[in-house]
Amino acid sequence: MHIPDGMLEARTWIPAWIGSAGVLAYGARRVRAMLSDGTIVMMAVMAALIFALQMLNFPVAGGTSGPFAGGAAAAIVLGLWPAMLVMAAVVAIQALLFADGGITALGANLFTMAILGPLVGRAIYVALRRVSGSRGMQLAASFAAAWGACVAAALVAAVLLWLSGRAPLGAVTAAMGLWHALIGIGEGAITAGLVGYLLAVRPDLLADAERKPDAAVARKVAIGLAVIALVAAGASFLASSHPDGLEYAYEQVGSAFESMTLLEGPMPDYVIPGIANETLAGVLAGIVGVVVTGVLAYAGLTGLRCRRAEDRQR
Repeated sequence: MHIPDGMLEARTWIPAWIGSAGVLAYGARRVRAMLSDGTIVMMAVMAALIFALQMLNFPVAGGTSGPFAGGAAAAIVLGLWPAMLVMAAVVAIQALLFADGGITALGANLFTMAILGPLVGRAIYVALRRVSGSRGMQLAASFAAAWGACVAAALVAAVLLWLSGRAPLGAVTAAMGLWHALIGIGEGAITAGLVGYLLAVRPDLLADAERKPDAAVARKVAIGLAVIALVAAGASFLASSHPDGLEYAYEQVGSAFESMTLLEGPMPDYVIPGIANETLAGVLAGIVGVVVTGVLAYAGLTGLRCRRAEDRQR
């Protein structure tokens, strides 16, 4: 659901930039107060895992494909504000290093995927968990949360396209809603699978996402999640080549726009330049992306915690 450069008008992408920057700045202040060794490890590995899973577009009916977003999954595992920062790191790295999503549209992509997705997903998950705390309800709640977050983000993206004059409101919301209702099924299944894995290995991590996890426990869980991330990145060549839900819906109801790429990035389209074998180039780019995302997230969060310590000393 990454909106490219040129698809949104300035009257839309500038407010989206300002709004997203404000929300994420506030989120950084909230997260800074809760950072611990365990929290930083979990946030960094979740960023790497979500980056990897987003590369695995799965086929959907009608010749389109669905990318995993991950906002709801991050919010279920980490809590709302940490999830927003994790998703923001993933979306920004995708735009800057892989030319996936435009620079002008980055604010809009942050709003739909890094802010709205976690917000809606967390709200649905918490509401359903209040009904029952059973394992079955946790899995059902995680599925519903991911599905709802996927559809909500798609509908807001449709509204942004309409505000930019790119498509009629009724047609674009219907198209985006329909395809992402189907994509949301895959999103929900993956999220429920991740929650099921954590319930099997460390159910206490999901008991209270706002609680600071023990560093030793976080590192053990992080190893398993990191292995999953690397395997997912290595299997990226299996991803569907069909257009994603946004591309497909826009082809149906959208109007032409002047496409532009303001920043190519060192690995455009998730391929390392200069490697003749396209499959190998894509797999290596995915692995590099996983490592870079995890390392940068860890470094950024460590720096944020250091700023907290400096503020306390003043």
